[in-house]
Amino acid sequence: MKLISFTGQAVMLVIILAGLSFQLDLVSVKSKLSFTVLVVLVSAFVALVGTVGLIRRYRQNKRLSTEMVVLMSVCMLPLILFFVAIGPKGLSTPDLHDISTDTENPPMLAYAEVSRTHYDSPTLYRQDLVAQQVAAYPDIKTFHVALPKRDVFHMSAYAASMLGWRVYNLNSRLGQIDLRDTTAFFAFKADISIRVTAVGDDNSIIDVRSASVKLGRDFGFNAWRIRDFFAGFNAELEKRQTL
Repeated sequence: MKLISFTGQAVMLVIILAGLSFQLDLVSVKSKLSFTVLVVLVSAFVALVGTVGLIRRYRQNKRLSTEMVVLMSVCMLPLILFFVAIGPKGLSTPDLHDISTDTENPPMLAYAEVSRTHYDSPTLYRQDLVAQQVAAYPDIKTFHVALPKRDVFHMSAYAASMLGWRVYNLNSRLGQIDLRDTTAFFAFKADISIRVTAVGDDNSIIDVRSASVKLGRDFGFNAWRIRDFFAGFNAELEKRQTL
């Protein structure tokens, strides 16, 4: 059990260091995935062996170490967080990192164009990957609203802010909103652009684009962001209609 305890403590230290490096964006997306999978497998193995040892001690009526119980619980965290954050669906998503409701004329990533470096992914939307996006996310489409552009713009800004996205630009004249989001566990960053376009006096359309800052598979996060936004917008729309 001493070896398991030592290994568990080493895993805890690695988890802390990995979390810091992820939050500081010191490693690439591919490195994050490879390192995360390794940590998850090792920590899960340590937790399994340690838990079996604790069960054997319990059956033998021996005293259970509180430190070991806590340590084994901590070693299970990476596996739990991995499936909560990514899960089987995330692992089966296509190798995409830039998703847009309008695939022919995607919203411009204005903030990304001035903030990204040559280490980051380019802001050019790849038309050769449109077929993959449409096949994987057929529900990601332009959203039509029977409201004036001004109202839709303010509702969009509010819905986005409620998701915790950081706002960098609000241009009501152009109908452009630029934001950035960072996932909680793995610190995957993405630039988001919301474009509101008037269609007559009392109708508007909303297009949303979410693109990962770093190249690599996004595990479905960009599509989920767009869905979350429209879910929030629809909730606000329903509130408005009931007033």
